[in-house]
Amino acid sequence: MRMPGLAVRSLTAVILAVAVLAPAAAPAGALDINGFLPERGHVDVALSYTSESYEKFWVGTTKVHDPGVGDVDIKSTALWLQWGLLDDLALVANLPYIDDSTNGLAHFKDSGLQDLSVLLKYRVFSSGPNHLVGGLGLSTPVSSYEGNLPVTRGHDTTDVLFRLVYQYQAERFYFSQQVGYDLRNKDAPNSFPLYTEIGFTAGPVTYSGFYSRLITNSGTDIGDPGFTFPSNRQEYSRIGAKVYGRLTDRVGLSAAYYDTLDGRNVGDSHGFSGGLVLRF
Repeated sequence: MRMPGLAVRSLTAVILAVAVLAPAAAPAGALDINGFLPERGHVDVALSYTSESYEKFWVGTTKVHDPGVGDVDIKSTALWLQWGLLDDLALVANLPYIDDSTNGLAHFKDSGLQDLSVLLKYRVFSSGPNHLVGGLGLSTPVSSYEGNLPVTRGHDTTDVLFRLVYQYQAERFYFSQQVGYDLRNKDAPNSFPLYTEIGFTAGPVTYSGFYSRLITNSGTDIGDPGFTFPSNRQEYSRIGAKVYGRLTDRVGLSAAYYDTLDGRNVGDSHGFSGGLVLRF
């Protein structure tokens, strides 16, 4: 039996929303968003596992391999949710557990909870396929850890997060562009996270690609006199893809992969993730 057009569009919107709300493979603690919001009263929850690694990193803009650091391996398990408070307002939260280690001479190793990120998303404008969503949030450590190390679970800073997202959504296709600003404390420089996402749905599966870029206009380089790692001017460009398969109306599985194209004072990392997505 052929479903009516309105029912098809509604089902497609649900599939897209659940698929792209779950975080893609990305640096732990990153909170990039798109323009999808769940319906009032609905909650989307994702439990994801991400594995990242790199052998080289950028000292300033020069890529190097340091025997003291060696190869870096980062595993993270994240609990993420998005709750529709109102038709145009949603709460997003993300909490990762990080386990990082190196095989270099220094044998860096650390594990534990990192930072809790909480953000309110509000649909500012909606007309046909065009949507504009704003976000305001906070990211802060939930456990004690050392942020001033070459390899550590985070920067140990409290950040205020601003996000503005334009999204075009038509039938089974969507395009989303985020522009953000992270206001950071201590000696960590403020930054501009950009995030682009494009995707489409075919049957119960949604395929999407993403490009993320972090721009920082100040800060130190590794090796500068008096530098600290949180004060570094960290920048990167990354590209990736993800896929989501809907098993039932309430359960789905996701997978994602990303690679680093360029950077400054960051690892030349690549990673993959898998996750279980639940809709309530």
